[in-house]
Amino acid sequence: MTFTGLIVHGQKLGRTIDFPTANLDFIDPLTPMPKGVYAVSVYHKEDQYIGVMNVGNCPTIKELQLSQNTDLSIEVHILDFVKDIYGEYLKIKPITYLRAEKKFSNLDELKQQISRDVQMTKDLFSTMSVEEQKPISL
Repeated sequence: MTFTGLIVHGQKLGRTIDFPTANLDFIDPLTPMPKGVYAVSVYHKEDQYIGVMNVGNCPTIKELQLSQNTDLSIEVHILDFVKDIYGEYLKIKPITYLRAEKKFSNLDELKQQISRDVQMTKDLFSTMSVEEQKPISL
């Protein structure tokens, strides 16, 4: 299963903790997915990357901002990727569910957990063949 999403502007808080994210507005019908964190293959134009995707309400950030917004957000931290791609499209293939979404006490705890999520994703992809990482169709 793959999804295509348009990259839209978010709150840009991920970059303040060294994990910038692409916030996605999906154009394909999004099959309901459990809230949480996923290891994903990411396709931008003709290039393939790996990433960590969060599907949820970002409870740590919402509480710190005292926001009552409960909208579901979908954001992807693309590993080893530094480009301005607002208004462009990404194709995402979830590979595996890493963990449930969790509220952390502060941004430092969140950053530490994201670091662990990134390492788990790198470890997972290091054991997979290129074919296992590809979406059904590009």
